[in-house]
Amino acid sequence: MTLTVVALTLLAVALLGPVSHLLPRARWSAAEPRATLVLWQAVGLSAGLAVLGAATAMAVAPLSDTLLGAFRIFVGHLVAGDPTGGLGPFHTLVLVVAVVLTARLLGVLALSTWRTVRARGRHRRMVDLVGRPLRPGPATGSAAGHPAERDSLVLDHPAPAAYCLPGGTPRVVLTSGAVELFDDEELAAVLAHERAHLAERHDLVVLPFAAWSKALPWLPTVRRSRTAVDRLVEMVADDRACTDCDRTVLACALARFGAASHTPDGALAATGAGGTVLARVDRLLDPPRRSARLRYLLIVAAATLLVLPTAALLTTTL
Repeated sequence: MTLTVVALTLLAVALLGPVSHLLPRARWSAAEPRATLVLWQAVGLSAGLAVLGAATAMAVAPLSDTLLGAFRIFVGHLVAGDPTGGLGPFHTLVLVVAVVLTARLLGVLALSTWRTVRARGRHRRMVDLVGRPLRPGPATGSAAGHPAERDSLVLDHPAPAAYCLPGGTPRVVLTSGAVELFDDEELAAVLAHERAHLAERHDLVVLPFAAWSKALPWLPTVRRSRTAVDRLVEMVADDRACTDCDRTVLACALARFGAASHTPDGALAATGAGGTVLARVDRLLDPPRRSARLRYLLIVAAATLLVLPTAALLTTTL
């Protein structure tokens, strides 16, 4: 086995094994959720590049000492009419596995994106049809005619729920049960949380993890990463909302909600993933100490993880 394959395999094993197992348990993630979210994205992308890169490097290793040289020779064989690209049966099989795995991951991501956008659009049209505008005033944090106010709609339903529908024409949706449940300050806090999701485009952050959890449902690492990312985006939205409202007010609103509200497909709810509400309430009431040093360290770690597989493929000999 070549140096490149060994290096990429070790990187993939480390990221999919101990790193993905320990990172969700890190207590410091609550202090810097945004930077930890960036780190999770780097872990996922780097692990994928390492796995696919190791398989590709193993497949084309007989052709050249470098990956780029091997690909030039491989393409030359194809152009000359050799369907195997100059590879033997074993290496051809490895290359086919790498191509199929890449196609599956990208295909599931594309299909999940299409289904999510379609479900979100369908729900948005339904909400626009049957919903009514949320009354302007203290509860909304805006005056009548404010753009954010026009995007806030109420559905008549006794069960309390609040969620946002991201996209080109975003919506914040509440049920009449939620409007009746909260006082003006609490309702403004919930709206601030949902608008934070929209402003941060958390739907784009969550989408790859949700898609790959469907592509690889048998892999515990993928399930853990999705759960951790869902939790972190809620913390980021909480922190951004707290720039417009009191932390205690938002905590009270979340505590009233509990974990019983329902969220349609493609939406992001104020309560987030089930089982995280109480932890978020505790974090709001007793916020962890922020650390600029930790934040910079996490960003550097994320950047390093993105560079490692690329450097291994381009700078080491096969």
